[in-house]
Amino acid sequence: MAVEVTQNLSQVTISPAGVAGVSGTSGTSGTSGVVDVSIFATTSSFNEFTSSIQSEVNSIKVWTASLELINTIDSELLELYQTTASLNSKTGSYATTGSNTFVGNQTISGSLNVSGSTVQIGNNILTGNTTLSGSINVSGSTTFNGVHTLSGSNTIVGNTIMTGTNTIIGNTEMSGSIDVSGSSNFHNSIFIVTGSQFYTGSSDFKGNQTITGSLNVTGNINVESGSGFYYYGNKLFNRGQFYHTTTQSGSANTAYPFQYNTTDTSVTNGTVYVDNDSRIYVKHSGIYNVQFSAQLHTTANESCDFSVWFSMTGSNIDNSNTDYSIEKVTGGGYAVAALNYLAHIQSGSYIELYYSKTTVNGQIQAKGTQSTPTRPATPSVILTVTQVA
Repeated sequence: MAVEVTQNLSQVTISPAGVAGVSGTSGTSGTSGVVDVSIFATTSSFNEFTSSIQSEVNSIKVWTASLELINTIDSELLELYQTTASLNSKTGSYATTGSNTFVGNQTISGSLNVSGSTVQIGNNILTGNTTLSGSINVSGSTTFNGVHTLSGSNTIVGNTIMTGTNTIIGNTEMSGSIDVSGSSNFHNSIFIVTGSQFYTGSSDFKGNQTITGSLNVTGNINVESGSGFYYYGNKLFNRGQFYHTTTQSGSANTAYPFQYNTTDTSVTNGTVYVDNDSRIYVKHSGIYNVQFSAQLHTTANESCDFSVWFSMTGSNIDNSNTDYSIEKVTGGGYAVAALNYLAHIQSGSYIELYYSKTTVNGQIQAKGTQSTPTRPATPSVILTVTQVA
């Protein structure tokens, strides 16, 4: 078989064997043939070309494997995009159900609404507007900065520091040591304080305050003008002063009420007043100290006895009478009746002082100003009413 290899490697021709000839006689040996070595050089080039093709095939296999990995990545990215799309739909409002444990620092931007029971342990810092509803138990050291609104029942145990403007709405129980620094405004609220309370510095309380137990105050209490103290709903420190500038007289052995025609407005605050010239009314129930002085006199040379007593809303007060006597003196004698009496006066009731005398010449005398030395006028009766409880 003859093999023909041309230099153009793209054409390789292998010729088939020829037809066998008729056997002849053995001839003489011929001369040795010449081997063409060029065919070996061509075979070497072919081997190099074949190796180059194999290298390209190996590259194709590597690239094909990469394509299979890309297909796998594309599939996983598709699942990730689907999950991301689900999370994106929760951007506006996201809620979790069940128990959640957050470890590490958590940053929440925007409004945080917590409903149900919330337990915060350790140091907690709430910054910004925070709305907490439901039952809230705070233990440990807690710092509130900014504006906070607490509604519902709140129990705060331990040391609590509230800085800034704080609004507490609803029933709030605070136990332990509470330090409040800065201005705190309580409007239209009812506070029940149990146990010992200490206030240091200036405190401004507005609205109704209820204190159960003892209140110990060290320092001054300043009640501004127009304000007052109340006892069982009744204003304290009510007072009035009244007198009569003319002589009062009458028949012997007859009961007469002391009359008052002038109110001393310099000391009377309007909560104690006179009606019907003799009846003393109070606007606020309480215990009052009723004190009087009367100028007793008789115009004749004879002795005269006087009796003075108290009456409450038209009825004599038991054991309230006092007797006075003027001895017989030429030209008439003088005596001063003076005493005080504590009476529980209800709003709407009134108290009166009565007198009687044993002679027609007895009187409750008034005098004008006098000279040598200059002296003020002498009212026939002076009455002061001062609330003590």
